[in-house]
Amino acid sequence: MYLENKKPHLAVIIGCIFYSMNGLFIAGIHEMAISPIIFYRLFFGLFFLFIYIAARGKISDLKLKKKKGSLLLQGVLVVTCMLLYFTCLKITCVSIAILLQYTAPIYVMLASPLILNEKVGKESIAALFIAITGVFLIVRPPEGFSGIELTGTYMFGIAAGLLSGVVFAALIMNVKVLKVEYPELAIIFWPMGIALLLLSPFAFDVSSDILLSNLKILAAFGIVSIGFGEIFTVLGLANLKAQTGSLLALIEPVSGVFFDIAVLGIALSPETIAGCALIMASAAFISLKDSTKTVGGSREPLIKEVSQEALRERLF
Repeated sequence: MYLENKKPHLAVIIGCIFYSMNGLFIAGIHEMAISPIIFYRLFFGLFFLFIYIAARGKISDLKLKKKKGSLLLQGVLVVTCMLLYFTCLKITCVSIAILLQYTAPIYVMLASPLILNEKVGKESIAALFIAITGVFLIVRPPEGFSGIELTGTYMFGIAAGLLSGVVFAALIMNVKVLKVEYPELAIIFWPMGIALLLLSPFAFDVSSDILLSNLKILAAFGIVSIGFGEIFTVLGLANLKAQTGSLLALIEPVSGVFFDIAVLGIALSPETIAGCALIMASAAFISLKDSTKTVGGSREPLIKEVSQEALRERLF
C-alpha cells in the first residue's frame, strides 16, 4: 500500500530524469540556434505523444471540454517559460538561469494556499529550504557570484530568470486546475500543441542541410524529453499537491549533474556533491512524509492518491 501511494512521486522523479537529459542532446546538436531546436523538440515530442495516445485507444481523452482558457494558458506558459529561461541563459550564465528558474517551489508554496487551498506545513517549508540550498550549491560557479558585473543588460537577464521561475510555478499549479476537467493525456497534448503553433515561425530559421544532419538527435530529443518526460511528469504532478510536485521537480538538476559526469566527463566538486545530497534528502523527506492532514482531530486525504493499477492503466 505504501508503494502504491507513492507512485505519483515516482512518476515526477522519472519524468525529471528524462528532462535532465536536455544538456546531453543539446551538446550533440550542431549549427542550430536555440529557437529552432525548441520547435523541433516540440514537433517530434508531440508526434510521439499522438502515436502513443492513438496506440492506447485514448483519442477520446483529447476531447475539449470546459476550461479551454486554462489549456490555452498552459500552452502560453510553456512557451513563455522556455523563452524567459533561455533569455536568462544567454545574458547571464547556466548557473544563474537554473538557480532562478528553480525558485519556482517558493512561489508555489506562497500561492498554492490561496489558489489551490493547499495547507503549507512546517515539513514542506523545511524541505524547500534544504532543496533550494542544494540547488545553490550545485549551480554556484567555482569563483562565486561576486565577480559578476551588474549592468542594465545583466539585470534584464536576472529579471527574465526570476520570471521564468514564476511562470514555472504557474505551470505546476495550472496542471492541478486542469486535472479537475481533463485527463492527464489531454493536459500533456493540447498545451504542447499550442506551444508548437506559437513557435512555428522558428521552423524556418535553419537550412534543410543542417536540419537533416541533426534530424536523428532532434527526434530522440523530442521523444525522450517531451514524450516520456511529459507523460511521467504531468501524470505525477496531476495527482500530487502542487507544493510536493514542485519540490520533487528539483531532482532534475541533480540527475542532470550525474548525466554530465557519466556521459560528458565533467568533474564533480565537493559543493556539487553536497548540493545533490541536500536535494535528494529533501525529495526523500517530502515523499516519505504522510500525505494527509488533520482536520478537527481526524485525518483525511489531501489528494486522491492513485493506485498501482490506475497508474499502470494511465501509462500503458
